[in-house]
Order: sequence, then C-alpha cells, then structure tokens
Amino acid sequence: MPGLRVSIVTNAKAETAAHTSGLFSSKWEVLLQTEQELAEEIENVHVLIPGHITVGKDLIERGKKLKLIHCGTGYNNVDVETASRRGIYVAVTPNVAATSVAELVFAMILTLTKKLLHFDALMKGGGWKTTDFIGVPELKGKTFGIVGFGNIGRLAGRIARGFDMKVLAYDPVIRIQESDVTQCGWEMVLRDADFITLHVPLTKETTKLIGEQQLRMMKRTAVLVNASRGPVVDERALVQALQERRIGGACLDVFEKEPLTPDSPLRALDNVLLTPHVAYCANEALAGRYRFFAENCQRLVDGNAPAMVVNAEAVKASRG
Repeated sequence: MPGLRVSIVTNAKAETAAHTSGLFSSKWEVLLQTEQELAEEIENVHVLIPGHITVGKDLIERGKKLKLIHCGTGYNNVDVETASRRGIYVAVTPNVAATSVAELVFAMILTLTKKLLHFDALMKGGGWKTTDFIGVPELKGKTFGIVGFGNIGRLAGRIARGFDMKVLAYDPVIRIQESDVTQCGWEMVLRDADFITLHVPLTKETTKLIGEQQLRMMKRTAVLVNASRGPVVDERALVQALQERRIGGACLDVFEKEPLTPDSPLRALDNVLLTPHVAYCANEALAGRYRFFAENCQRLVDGNAPAMVVNAEAVKASRG
C-alpha cells in the first residue's frame, strides 16, 4: 500500500506539521485536516488519526477505504463496534504521554494551591502584598490519593513521594507493588486524601465516577484533579460543590463537553484551575505519539496488524 493516505485531524496545522516532519514515509500522503475537511474527504482516507473528534457510525461507514483508526491514550470517541464490523483496526498509543500528564497534575496543584496566578497578577499590576499568602499549604505530609494506578497514576505517585506526601491508591484491577504506596478502598481515598487525581479510562463503570455523593465524602479542603476524561466527573455536581465551597478546589484538563462552552460556570470560579485538554502535549510526548503512529502505518503497509489494537479479535472475525 505505497499510496497510503493518512489524515491527522487538527486545527493547529503548522504546529502539527513541525511535530510530524520526517516521521512518515515520503511515499505516503499525510493530510493535516480540520474536522470539516476530513468529513469531505473521508472516502479516500486509509488511516485516520482523529484526535478528540467523534468518529461515529456515519463517518466510519463513509470511509470506504479505512483500514485503521489510530487514537491516543483513549478511544471512547470512536464507534468501535462499527469499525470492527467493517474490519477496521482501532489502535491506541502506548505509554508515551504518562510523564507529560503526571507533570501537569502537579503543575496544576501547585499553581492552584500556592495561588501563583493571583500573585503573578498582583505583581504585574504593581502590587505587593504578602498577607494573601496566609493559608497556603505545603504538600509535605499531605495525603495524595490516586484513582487508577496505571502508567500515569504510578508516575504521579512517584512525584508525590518526592514531595514527601503520603500516597494512597485505588485500583480494582492492578495489584500495587510499591512498598510506599498504600493500596486501599474507594471510600478511603475519598475520605482521607487531601488531593485526589483521576487516571482511569472512560467506560460505563467510570462515567460519573465522581458525583455528588463522592464529593460530599471528600474533605472540605480537598482538591480534585481530572486529567483523564471529562465524563468521569459529574460536572454539574462538581460546579455546585465548588460554588458552595464543599471542597477546596479542582484542577481540570478535561470536560464533559469539549471544547468547554464559553458560558460554562466553571469559567467564573476562583477555586478551579482550567486547561484545554493539553496534559499530553509535552514536546517529547507528542514526538513519541507521532512516531508510533508512523510505525503502525508502516506495519499496515507491510501487511501486518498494527500494534496496540483494541479490537483485533473482532476485526479478525469480521474478515472471516
């Protein structure tokens, strides 16, 4: 398949071009497309790298030549059942962004709890007032609760231990081997942690994992961090908890609906820190991601199954 046509869906074409330069074979046609441009040309695309757009039944069925839909860490935006029925592989990317995400978790925690944006604005406005620093906590000795102890959760725990924090972790699947991480139940994390970070995939079981009941179990000073998937948190319940000061704050990189609507009440709160789903965007993480995309395209050209396919058995069955 020397004439492979690859579509990378992006609104930042210049930046994406810089990150992908030299990674894909010159024999292939690599298109940097907006969602609308993809929709108009999906019939001639072999490999789709969709980013965060929804890849639904209609789009997949119009992709007559599609062989592979290649996602990042999660694939909840793809209709895997339709792709499998059509014999289209759906692949994810291995552990290339874990460090980037774990680092952002702590960058957000420190920015929020140390009031860095407040003090930066104060200084740039000509002010000088140290009394605003009263009540700002140290991380040392605080309890860091991790929900989901995969690659990202494990790295977040390692950073937390560097701050001399106590680390609790809840994961119903993984048996935790680290001697300085306490594996515990779900309710213990909610009740005991000063900071709770979520690192779970979006499934039926994890949708609205954090809702009103869970928020009421948390400490009034606790900070919730979500850099996994937006629907893991009931956004309406979180907004209410933040407005009523029932928890200390929240750091959010993901949202129930993305992009976050301009009128979202989250934008008006002073106890929440918001970033636009960029936890995976460190230079090194992006380079690793696109390199893996290119390697999987080569596997496809060579007649082999791509690596990290989530629907291999279903595709095999559909092809007889």
